[in-house]
Amino acid sequence: MEGVKTGPKLKILTEDQIDEIHEASLSILGRTGVRYDSPMAVDRLVKYGAVLKHDSKDVVTFPRSLIEDSLKKIPRWRTYFARNPKNNITYDGEHLFAGSLGGNPSILDLDTGQPRASVLEDVESTARVMDALPNCHSVANAVVATEMPPEIQAVKTVEALMKNTSKCVSGYALNKETIDVMVDMWAVVAGGREELRKRPMLSMFGSPSSPLTFDRSVCEVMVRSAEHGIPVDIVPCPMAGGTAPVTLAGGLAQQNAEMLAGIMLVQTVDHKLPTGYSGRLSILDLRTGANLWGCAEVALASAATVQIAHRYHIGCDVYGVTSDAPSWGMQMGLERMLVAVLPAMAGADSLSGIGGAWGTNTSYELLVIDNEIYGDVFRAVQGIEVDEGRLAVDVIDKVGNMGTFLSQMHTMEYLKKGEIRISPMWDKRGAERAWKEGIRPLEEKAREEARRILKEHEPERLDKDVEKELTRVVKEASKSLM
Repeated sequence: MEGVKTGPKLKILTEDQIDEIHEASLSILGRTGVRYDSPMAVDRLVKYGAVLKHDSKDVVTFPRSLIEDSLKKIPRWRTYFARNPKNNITYDGEHLFAGSLGGNPSILDLDTGQPRASVLEDVESTARVMDALPNCHSVANAVVATEMPPEIQAVKTVEALMKNTSKCVSGYALNKETIDVMVDMWAVVAGGREELRKRPMLSMFGSPSSPLTFDRSVCEVMVRSAEHGIPVDIVPCPMAGGTAPVTLAGGLAQQNAEMLAGIMLVQTVDHKLPTGYSGRLSILDLRTGANLWGCAEVALASAATVQIAHRYHIGCDVYGVTSDAPSWGMQMGLERMLVAVLPAMAGADSLSGIGGAWGTNTSYELLVIDNEIYGDVFRAVQGIEVDEGRLAVDVIDKVGNMGTFLSQMHTMEYLKKGEIRISPMWDKRGAERAWKEGIRPLEEKAREEARRILKEHEPERLDKDVEKELTRVVKEASKSLM
């Protein structure tokens, strides 16, 4: 799981502009402050050096020196551990990875094509498809098991991921008790809690409520995860024009302040614990109230987020393939590529979104199509390598005037090295041939491929004794959580 080596980086912001956004974030944290709806979190932060704002309940401000000192302590980059070590992912600011969008409550049925509530079987099946896709490096639950009681939904979801992929897994939890159960589950796979602490095979999301608020459960989940040595990815999701300023610069400054506020809380537990910068600035459609993802502004904001995160040497995951289109078609493809390619060119460590469709839906077909989009994105960010072999001066001389390079071994050699990407999904037939043979909609081809994967692909299974013990842990936890 080496990722894709990125070439020269696209710079949406100048270094001076990045500094201005950083300074604005420090001003927000020092003046406005952040609300934590958890006495435990407030107490920890005040002891850490934050200042309680007496005219606002549960709001603390952060001295500049405290933030800058904490930023120096953050581990540079990070490694995500997978059940199979060959699937480990290391963020280093030089390689790009991709993963799935998490948590949609509905899915397009593979047989009818119509949206329906997702169930546990869909969690398992989508994980199995993503396990087979070469351009999907990490797996979050693309959908949620809506038929499961809320108290055990997250636990059953993680169990499904554990059994259906050996890639890196990220998860969510509604309370600290669920974190304890998940740690017990992964300890079974790792060979004990100490082994799990050395190789944490799960990362957790902690998402503030914009603007500038962390609710009680999020605080408790973040702290308990850190106490167990589980990395926390902080996911601020402000909407420009709604829960953040309508200006992109203002939205980025607020997003960064929320991110730094999350880092402060994690650092009260363990300053050596890696933290993921997962900024999700989106756009509020002021005409309808809809939350827009598939637009140029989101692409720009995501690319800028990468630059800001890398100022702190933190691995950055941002929006990737996404769209607001209400149906299959040209708009869907254009938006998904646009929002993915800009942050990729800016040097993102990870792009999310695989399989995300319309609103709260996920699609099996889009899991396959997005894998192909990322194949093209990955090829683009690799750029153009220039060396003696690729300049091919001797080959050009050998072929001479009006010759052909088709018969040269040089052509096959570099084709095998990936100089030219050939997609098995895109239709590259000429128009006359395509009209004669018939044209199939892309989603139909993708549906067929998803069915093939579900029929043929077997993910790496857990050891039988491990699976038996895991089942016992989940069964007992379900009783206690309910």
